[in-house]
Parts: sequence; C-alpha cells; structure tokens
Amino acid sequence: MVSGTGAKPAKTLSPVLCVDLDGTLIRGNVLWECLVVLLKTNPMALFLIPFWLLAGRTSLKRNVAARVHLNPACLTYRQPVLELLRREKANGRRIALTTATDRELAEAIANHLGLFDEVHATDGQVNLKGTNKAAFLAERYAEAGFDYVGDSVADVEVWRRASAAYVVGSDARARQAGAVTTLELAIVEPRASFRTWVNALRGHHWAKNLLLFLPLALSHNLAFEPILRTIAGFALYGFCASGLYILNDLLDLHSDRQHPWKKDRPFAAGDISIPEGLVASSICLSAALGVGFCLDPQFGLALSGYAALTMLYSLYLKKIALLDVFVLSSFYSFRILAGAIVSETPLSQWFLAFSLFFFLSLAMAKRYSELFYASDLVKAGNSGRGYHTGDREVLLSLGVGSSFSAVVIFSLYVHSQDVRVLYSSPEVLFFLCPIILYWLSRTWLLAHRGELNEDPVTLAIRDPVSYGVALASAAVIAASIMHVNW
Repeated sequence: MVSGTGAKPAKTLSPVLCVDLDGTLIRGNVLWECLVVLLKTNPMALFLIPFWLLAGRTSLKRNVAARVHLNPACLTYRQPVLELLRREKANGRRIALTTATDRELAEAIANHLGLFDEVHATDGQVNLKGTNKAAFLAERYAEAGFDYVGDSVADVEVWRRASAAYVVGSDARARQAGAVTTLELAIVEPRASFRTWVNALRGHHWAKNLLLFLPLALSHNLAFEPILRTIAGFALYGFCASGLYILNDLLDLHSDRQHPWKKDRPFAAGDISIPEGLVASSICLSAALGVGFCLDPQFGLALSGYAALTMLYSLYLKKIALLDVFVLSSFYSFRILAGAIVSETPLSQWFLAFSLFFFLSLAMAKRYSELFYASDLVKAGNSGRGYHTGDREVLLSLGVGSSFSAVVIFSLYVHSQDVRVLYSSPEVLFFLCPIILYWLSRTWLLAHRGELNEDPVTLAIRDPVSYGVALASAAVIAASIMHVNW
C-alpha cells in the first residue's frame, strides 16, 4: 500500500474508471465488425464459425481476430464517452479498457486512442463479460475500487460490484444501474427512428423501380391486369433491392466511414447495428424472392438473377475498374426486363440498346463523382474500388461518349417499324433527342463541377430541371401520339 500525504495517494486510491468497449466506447460490436470484414475478404471462412463456436465464444473471437485486419480508425466512437475519458484523464485518473473483445483487437484500439492505462480483455480462455468481468474487476481493484462505464444488460452484474455507474443507452438501462449502485452519469441515446430505417432501406431508391412500368408505357398498354402485376413487381423489386442495399452497406462499412458523405449512412454512422441490418436484409430478400416466384416463375428467376449479380458486385465485381460500371448500369436494364416479364410485354431491341448506353453513362457519372470526393481514399488505396486518381478523365470521356451513343441509337429507334405502329407521327419523337442529350450533358456538367453527390437517378427526383425535362418529353410523346387528330 502506498503511504504518505498529498494528492498522489488520493489519486492512486481513487476508483479506477473501467470502460466497456462494445456498445459503450464504440457504437457497435467489434466481433460483428470483424465478421463483416471476414465476409468481404474471405467469405468461405464463415463456414468455419460453427466449428469455432463448438469450442466456445472465446475460441470464436480468437479465430476471427486472427483472420481479420480491423483498422481502429474505422470504428464509430461515441463522442460523449471520449469526452468523458479525456476529461478524467486530464484530472489524472487511471482508466482501464475492460472488454469481452479479443485482447489483440482491444489493445490495438487502446493504442489508437491513447487514453487507457490498462487493457483487460478476453484472452482465449475466459470470456470477460457479465459475471466474469464483475468478479475480475472486483478482485483486481479490491483496494481502490472501480467505477464502470457500460451499456448492456450483461453489465448490470458489473455495476453491482462497482462504486458508481456510468450508463450509455436507454433510460431503462440507467434505472437498472441505479438500482444496484450509485448512478453517476447517464448518456441516453434514442433508438433508430422510422426515418433512419427508411434511409437504411434506401426508400428514395425505390423510384428506380418505376422503370418496371416502362414496358407498359412504351407499348401503350393500359389493361388492368398487367398494371396490377407490375405494381406487385414494383413492390417486390423494392424489397429485394432494399435487402441488397443493406448487405452492400454492411460490406462497405469501413470504407464508407472514410467517405465525405457516405459516413452518414445509418450503418456507417452506427445508428443501426449490424445484427439488426442482417435480420432486416434477410426478411426483405426472402419475402421478395419467395413471393416473386409465386407471382411469376420467370419474374422470380429475373429477381434472383438480379440478387445474385448484385451480391457478386458487392463482393468482387465492384473492385474491378470499368467492369463495375457496366454491371452497375445493367441493374437498370434488369428492372426494365423484369417489368416486361411481369407484364408480359415485348420490348424493342433498339430500346434495350438505348437503355444500355443511357444507363452506362449515368453509372460512369456516379463513379466519376465518387472519385471526385474520395480522391484521398483512392490515393491511399482505401476506396474499395479499382481506380486511381487520374482515371476520372477516362470515365469522363467514356461517359460522355456513352451519352451521345444513346441518343444516336434512340434516333435509329424512332425509325423502327415498332415505333410506327404505336405513334401516329413518329418523326415528332426526334425532338426527344436534344432533350435527352441536354439532360445527360447537364448531369455530366454537375459531376465535373463536383455537384453530383448522389446517384443521378435519385438526384432527378429532387431536381426541378429534371422535372422540366420530363414535362417537355411528355409533351413531345403526346404530340407524337395525337398529331393525327390535329
């Protein structure tokens, strides 16, 4: 025991501030973060998880940690907790990181933050959680005592042995802690709101699924049954795409956190946990694919093909320069084809060729803008893409070239026999060529200025100029249909 007078003995004997990691210091769980990295880098290793679990959770954590490189800088730290630790550190208080996370990862995080005097973590034998953690800390700090910062129901036993409780989480958790010890501080954060979930499901991207109605519109088919089937297909495609968007966001979790605007996405920001995301994705995908096959087997196959290609894109294809934009543009064509299948409407080969180049241009504009904002990540090799900084000029050339190709193909489409059957005056449709070219050219101008910070299709939903272009296009189409009656 340290003897003497003055401030030092008081500081030495003051309760050590012990801090939990998962859900407390960070907005998430390190094990789940590692599993996401493992899914992205070595998906086959996930089949070993049941065998690791047979030896216990400590074995699982050790094996996962050994196969994953987790950058501590890419975790989402709770700023109020960091401020608390910095304040206590400045006052000379000893701070210990006490976590059920594997020791190797815990020490890497502690070294990154530079705030901890001690690190106590799961060592491959004892899972330092709940009663195990409570017993360990009570023995370790029997003389000075300890205060504990935690968040979960497993921490109630630790608070029971602590001198004081610092709670991160809900009011209910704060009441639980206050019932077993002195409640020193409560940092209450609300659960994810409905709007947060809509953002996670990319509700605004459902507008892309309006492409399913395009075959009906092009064929002037207003029959009740095809429209009803297309509405059902629209909803199923929306749920399928939402489930896939969640998986994509989880796979891109760490690169998104270093991106200027993607870091605010619900999963990257830690507003929704990884397990919640996986459950939501599973529900959306299983419901969409199951009902899709019941609606129409061919539509179900198209939806399954879209889902499979999207997963390949998220895991592998997005890392291959240029191939990624071709695949990205095909997702739009998939929607048009799915609409034709579910409504049993034939599509012109000319229009399919037009849509290929049109959406290829938009996909390149999207990637161009991402490279514009993520130039530092590209230089550091952390963008998750296969591009270099200088590739933006190549994408610009190819994208603008695709825009002109789409317009040329559309002008040839206007000459096709299919168009002459549907329109009284198909020559009027030529006025769509400068309208389409103007919208594509403006999209690229915005991208070049750095003002296109989202998908061009979703941008059009909030863009007044795009609505003006749509009205002008509708007027041209109406004139082409009704010209015979003038």
